[in-house]
Amino acid sequence: STSTSSSYYLLFYKETQRKIMPPNEKERPLIVVVGAGSKHGTVDSDLPDSVRWGLGGALALPFAEEGYDVVLMGRREEVLDNVRKAVEAVHQANNHVDAKVLCVKCDVTDETSVRQAFDHVNSSAHFFGVDSCSYIDLVMFNVAPPYPSNFKFEGWGEVILPHQIDMDDMNRQYDTQVNGLIRICKQVLPGMIERKKGCILLSGESCCNLHGGFEFGSVAPARAALRSLGQSMFQAYGPMGVHVCNINIGGIIDSPKTRSWTEREELTKPNEIAEQFLNIYKQKSTVWSYEVNLSPGFSSRKVNMSM
Repeated sequence: STSTSSSYYLLFYKETQRKIMPPNEKERPLIVVVGAGSKHGTVDSDLPDSVRWGLGGALALPFAEEGYDVVLMGRREEVLDNVRKAVEAVHQANNHVDAKVLCVKCDVTDETSVRQAFDHVNSSAHFFGVDSCSYIDLVMFNVAPPYPSNFKFEGWGEVILPHQIDMDDMNRQYDTQVNGLIRICKQVLPGMIERKKGCILLSGESCCNLHGGFEFGSVAPARAALRSLGQSMFQAYGPMGVHVCNINIGGIIDSPKTRSWTEREELTKPNEIAEQFLNIYKQKSTVWSYEVNLSPGFSSRKVNMSM
């Protein structure tokens, strides 16, 4: 009957509807950034926090503004500690005196390292408050190995052609991104499925995720595979209350390294990208995005619309 159908829908809706709320004493959703450091090497201390560590260092900042507890994961503990200080500064500036930041070393290519990292998070309830119920509600997967050492953009030198690709490097690209995500999911998805609530956001590059550009043969295949896995995950886990979304980022992201590549006004701001991650996290379950393409307006005429 119509009334029965309506009742069933309302029950399903209530069970799967994302409840976005600021943290409180009883319920404290944890925001986990996997790949919260920078792979750009030396950091310029004069750069603002929103740029100093690239996108990885900026992702937690808009969440800190709203008072969420944050877990920073990565391989470089010194970088993680610096990002922690930036996140804590945002917490304090917005009067979120009880919000916490936890740094955890994690290498996504090592299953033992991943398991130990999440065991550490799950055993740190005392850190976030003994009277609270802490759980991982969001994972932002921002992991990718550096481009091959002999990688060149078109016009910058001799481009690596497909038959010149180093197979060890290709396997490393795939293991870091695709297998790395699977290792992370093994640790977080069981809890999300049990709660019927959770979100996993995958950071990607439009030039690699959506189409393999001329010079990107050595890096695009793994990125495309990550996107494909994300699409499968959206369909598999959406009915279980878990939101998975690919975020394809166009343009050149502002960072210590990329500032020498082009004019400053042509760089995409990491903090503005991070704000879109927050917006997607807040989506209600009736209007979830499974893929979002971010492109700077100045280059809109160059966007490849054939997907």
